[in-house]
Amino acid sequence: MKNLKLEAETIQVSIYCEIILQILYKHKELSINKILVFAYLIKKDRFTPRKVYNGNNIQDIVYKCISMLSGDYIEYCNSIEFILKAIHLLNENNLVYIEKDVLHGSTAVTFDKYIYDESMFFEKAIEASKRMNDMQFMKEVTHIV
Repeated sequence: MKNLKLEAETIQVSIYCEIILQILYKHKELSINKILVFAYLIKKDRFTPRKVYNGNNIQDIVYKCISMLSGDYIEYCNSIEFILKAIHLLNENNLVYIEKDVLHGSTAVTFDKYIYDESMFFEKAIEASKRMNDMQFMKEVTHIV
């Protein structure tokens, strides 16, 4: 039973490693608080059969993206552990580096094919979130979740 739990944790951490690297490859840098939210949402989006929003949405795109956390508080909180372990693992292997609570991607990482596709909606939401400070962003997350 213990081996099964360890294997499940390993899979979760590796999934988040891939997602985080892909986010940073495309967006270069993002705060740790925002990485926590967007990594979870991108992973969750892969298993959502019908998409609520698409790349045509531009009004309040960050708020719409964060709204996808609604009603998912426990699962989001459970995922934070794995996302933080993924960040730590990537940092220890010099694939990302942290500077003043901002995660930066290494220039040595390249992708031929993305495992977890970042939709146009998420791409726009991540870019728009860069215009928000972390306090405002997390206040919205807390309000919605």
